[in-house]
Amino acid sequence: MDMEKYDIVSIEGEERGKSKFTGSFTLGLNDKLNLKNMRGKFWFVPPGETIVAHRHRVQEEIYYQVKGPGKMLIEEEIIEVPEGSIVSVPPETWRQVLNDTDREHIWLIIGSPAADKDGIYK
Repeated sequence: MDMEKYDIVSIEGEERGKSKFTGSFTLGLNDKLNLKNMRGKFWFVPPGETIVAHRHRVQEEIYYQVKGPGKMLIEEEIIEVPEGSIVSVPPETWRQVLNDTDREHIWLIIGSPAADKDGIYK
């Protein structure tokens, strides 16, 4: 197989890092998949936790609900995100992932362009 044409990673057994903003754990994909024009990360959101409310200057994001169901606060509206669903959020829109259940949620979040220090936090 020609690994210069693609990269593949399994999240099983990969070491999770602790978020500096929440009690959640993450698994960054940028280095593992050699991402250049986008950013990717799995978020493992424990029961009762949230991802910090934020928006971006230039980066748009998609949120794929891998294991849930989940909820998101978009601006001031709480939306239900069924497992297997995907949400797109433009850069300037405030967003936050919520877990008000009794089990861990897993989200795959991908943003583009791969902008450094692009987040604005509440």
